[in-house]
Amino acid sequence: MDKDIPHDNSKQNKIYWHDAFYAALQLELHDYEDVLTFEDEHQLSKEALIMDVLIIKKVADVKIDKNIGRIFRNYNIFEYKSETDNLSIWDYNKVVGYAMIYSAFREIPTEDITISFIVTPKPMKLFDHLVNNRGFEVEEVSSGIYYVKGDTFNAQIIESKKLTAAENVFLKNLRSSLTKTDMQEVFEAYRKYGVLEKVNIYLNRVLGANQPILEEVLAMLDTAVREIIFEHFEKDGTFDRLRNKEREQGLEQGLEKKARETALEMLGDGFTHDKVAHYVKMPLEWVQNLTK
Repeated sequence: MDKDIPHDNSKQNKIYWHDAFYAALQLELHDYEDVLTFEDEHQLSKEALIMDVLIIKKVADVKIDKNIGRIFRNYNIFEYKSETDNLSIWDYNKVVGYAMIYSAFREIPTEDITISFIVTPKPMKLFDHLVNNRGFEVEEVSSGIYYVKGDTFNAQIIESKKLTAAENVFLKNLRSSLTKTDMQEVFEAYRKYGVLEKVNIYLNRVLGANQPILEEVLAMLDTAVREIIFEHFEKDGTFDRLRNKEREQGLEQGLEKKARETALEMLGDGFTHDKVAHYVKMPLEWVQNLTK
C-alpha cells in the first residue's frame, strides 16, 4: 500500500491500543513499581455475572397493582437469598453493580431499572449501613416490604416471612420449617393453580423441604384434594409411600366395616360372641363392644 495514502477506519486497519495503554501506565508509574501491582484485563468474577431474575414489562404504561410490583419500572432485577443466607452490604452492592452494567450495556436509563431482594432473615446490619453510612432512607411501605430511598436505583427489600398468605402465599412459604397452617395455605393455593406446571415445580421443592409435617397435613385434607396432589406427583417416592399407606388404611377400614356388618348380622341370629369372633377373625373384646 502506498504510504502516502492515509489509512481508513475499517475493521482490518483498526489499531488496538489496549496493550500500548497498559505499557504506558507502567511507564508513567515506573518510579513506583515496587509499591504498585499491575494486572492486565483483570477478571471481575470467576463466575459469569448472572442476575437471578429479570422481569421486563411488555407494555410500558401498565401499572402493576401488586404489593411486590408497585415499585416496577420497565426493567426489574430480582435477587433471591435462601432462608439460611443473610443479605450483606456486599450482596447489595453486587446487584447494584449488575444493574449499572445492564444499564450501560443496554443503554437503559437508571431510572427505568428497579432492584428487588427477597430475604428471610431481616437484614438489620444492611439497613443500618444504608441509613447511617450512606444516608439513605429505609421505609416499610407494607408488611415485609421495605423501600430503599436515595440510591441510584429504586430498590426494595422483601422480608418473605412477614408477607401475608392472602397476597403472597408462594413467596411467604418458600422455605423449610413450615407450620401446619403454612402448609395448608400452600395446598389451598395449589387447588387454585394446580394445572400450571410452574406450581408443580414450586410444590415439589416446598414439600421436599418440609417432609416432617407433610404426612400430618395431608391427613387433614379432604380425599379429593389428596388424590389431585398424588396424581400430579405420582413419580415422587414420598408420595408413593404416603399413597400406599392411605390405601392400606382404607383397605383395613373397609375390611373392618365388612366384619362389623357380618358380626352384627350373626349376633342378631343368636350366635355367641366366641363364634362371631372366630368367624370374622376379630378379637372377642371387639365383638363384645358391638353389643354395648
